[in-house]
Amino acid sequence: MSSKYQIKVGIIGGSGLNNPTIFKDSKELTIDTPYGSPSDVLIEGKISGVDCVLLARHGRQHTINPSNVNYRANIWALKSVGCTHVIVSTATGSLKEEIRPGDFVILNSFIDRTTSRKTTFYDGTNEYFSGVGHIPMEPAFCNATRKILYDVAVSLGLTVHPNGTAVTIEGPRFSTKAESHMFRCWGAHLVNMTLVPEVVLAKEAGLCYAAIAMATDYDCWKTSEVPVSVPEVLETFHKNVDNVTNVLVKAVEKINESNWDDIIDNLKETVNSSVMKPQKKQIQEMLNNVYHH
Repeated sequence: MSSKYQIKVGIIGGSGLNNPTIFKDSKELTIDTPYGSPSDVLIEGKISGVDCVLLARHGRQHTINPSNVNYRANIWALKSVGCTHVIVSTATGSLKEEIRPGDFVILNSFIDRTTSRKTTFYDGTNEYFSGVGHIPMEPAFCNATRKILYDVAVSLGLTVHPNGTAVTIEGPRFSTKAESHMFRCWGAHLVNMTLVPEVVLAKEAGLCYAAIAMATDYDCWKTSEVPVSVPEVLETFHKNVDNVTNVLVKAVEKINESNWDDIIDNLKETVNSSVMKPQKKQIQEMLNNVYHH
């Protein structure tokens, strides 16, 4: 299908998803950004003939905790090498009985409970992102890309939920029981530590971003279950890492089959219309209006 955009898919994942053998003709690329270094080298290659880039969110040795991930450098790096899409995996705790450990959820919204992260490119530190950006976050994720992830997961016979809201906490600690119950009262489906600000920055960068979440535990709200622990999270994740990888790989093929011109154009327009860049004259006029009233 003819398109004015060359599709290139960035994949961000955790442990088990940093295996370059999913690519053909892979190579490592070291990138520096105005925001410092990304979490690790970028691994470029092809999946079914489609250009892709793999990045380990926590580093290939999983040495970076959620609060210390350089999310701005990660998204900038993927954008700078020409990515049009970013698809990611994230381990989550389930806040709903019906979302069982091992289930997958295609996220469609989030609640931000982080406290110490740089959540925007528009903070005055980079001329490329000059002005003040008020990016709309609805829809938070690219719905066309979400549908592809969901359809692929269904075709693979996985237990997958088509929608879900994730609460992103600061971490690296897990929630208290009181917090877990509060998140349930808010109507959230999952809790995790890495979705924000990654999803926000991807929107500011005009990228088609979607996430597949894996429920690894029931957090700590469910009294009949042992409270969440690192061994439990890793055990469930490792059992399902092949399923996550298969979804992402097959999703790349499906993404390349579609024409994304209108969607990418709309994302660009959303970004352009969300940035305020008043000139000195405009500032003076605004000040005059304030003083006159």
